[in-house]
Amino acid sequence: MVWGSFSAAGRSKLAVLEERQASEHYIHTVSEYMPPFAHVHYGLDYIYQQDNASIHRSHLTKEFFEEEGISVLNWPARSPDLNPIKNAWSMVARYVDTNGRQYDNVASLTAAILESWED
Repeated sequence: MVWGSFSAAGRSKLAVLEERQASEHYIHTVSEYMPPFAHVHYGLDYIYQQDNASIHRSHLTKEFFEEEGISVLNWPARSPDLNPIKNAWSMVARYVDTNGRQYDNVASLTAAILESWED
């Protein structure tokens, strides 16, 4: 699994996640990857958007955002069509799957995903 964020100013580094995600993992990923990207482009004046995945809505995650002073966009239930990251993931998938390409191992697939995110 991978995690990334983007805005009109560009995109964050892509995080490669190697285990099943729980709220604690999500908080760690967000805290490591999102603020450096957001603060460079927006300072502290930005709104973070995420979908309604259970780890995004957990009490622990909400508490983290409140403690860090990160504004989170309220997101309507059952509305994945409004999520712009879905389009970014589709572009990554098209790049990775160009001409039906098959990967021999996780490392080569991961490299292709990272390359597509930076492209």
